[in-house]
Amino acid sequence: MQRAGRTLHEKHPSLLLARTDITAYYEHIDIDILFTDLMGLAIPSWSQDTLENFLRAFNGLSHAWGIPQGSDASGLLANLYLMPLDLEIARLGHRHFRYSDDIYIFGDDWITLREVLLKANRLLRYRHLNLSGPKTKIMAGREIQAHFEDKEKDAISYGIDIAAPWAPDALRSFFDRISKEDPPNPRDLRFAFTQLLRIEDARAVDWLLANMGEIPHVAREALLYLSHFHMRRPELGDAVVDLLTNSKLTIYPYAEQHLLIYMIRNRVQGKRAIDAAWRLLLDKNKESFVREFAARYLGLNSSSGEAAGLRQEFQSEAHPRVRRAMLIACYESRQCSESWLRVVSNSDPTIRFTADYLRSNPGEIPFPVVKRRYDNGA
Repeated sequence: MQRAGRTLHEKHPSLLLARTDITAYYEHIDIDILFTDLMGLAIPSWSQDTLENFLRAFNGLSHAWGIPQGSDASGLLANLYLMPLDLEIARLGHRHFRYSDDIYIFGDDWITLREVLLKANRLLRYRHLNLSGPKTKIMAGREIQAHFEDKEKDAISYGIDIAAPWAPDALRSFFDRISKEDPPNPRDLRFAFTQLLRIEDARAVDWLLANMGEIPHVAREALLYLSHFHMRRPELGDAVVDLLTNSKLTIYPYAEQHLLIYMIRNRVQGKRAIDAAWRLLLDKNKESFVREFAARYLGLNSSSGEAAGLRQEFQSEAHPRVRRAMLIACYESRQCSESWLRVVSNSDPTIRFTADYLRSNPGEIPFPVVKRRYDNGA
């Protein structure tokens, strides 16, 4: 978006730029309005029902609201929610660029852009959103180019691309500075973790161990980064289990999911890890995708005595996706006989294909890959 905006301004340097974003965007998305928007799309009813069930559970069963941040699906829904804004700005005859809740609007004069911002804010308030006053600004001339260039990050990224000798030190200095901000900017953190991973630099490991619970919305990038150093830092496994049991991340299901993925991919074991996974699996108020990953962890890491409980819990589980994950966990923990799988196949059509697949005695069950780098290079 910044490159496109910079290119447009270079072609038309007389244009002014209104830069703004939306206050606490994801958490203020009204899911009833979102579902009304979805009704106008040609999507299967089962897909819309599944999404509605998940979002209502997310809003009603946790200390969160709106839609979760980070996943690709959330990005699609967030863009859909702001389509009326895009159409209104285009109707007013202005070029604009938007990335999620960040918005650039170009215009010929200050008064026109101010009117566009006022109309945009009225439309957004109807959708229970507000423009951020401190982040709304109309700029002109060189100030626009300075805003777009973001020279430091571009230079660091390019320096790493070409293996420039100065780039690693520049990146470390950048991380040291942004990590002291209160709170740190999530986008800057994502950039820093991604680039530090590229050069295999452990600069941020200790900071993450101390601060991971405060940055739930960058859990995926942070855990991808930590995963690379797991073999060199055995204490990381215990630290991840601590995060799963004794941190603010326990109120963020998306973060819990990635903690469980880390534990599975890096074979984190131990009684505390087992207990944490059981707690998540047995909590029927937890989001289903968290319980699914907890089941898979238990299937791969439980002792024979503990594994017997998986089969018992499977018998009483009602949620079809969690039930499927628990069936696989039973197989991985050697709690499935061929005759029992045949009974499951014949009695439960929702997991018949899974049961028949397990009856073929596969040597290894595929595991959902969120990012392939969790495979430790495999």
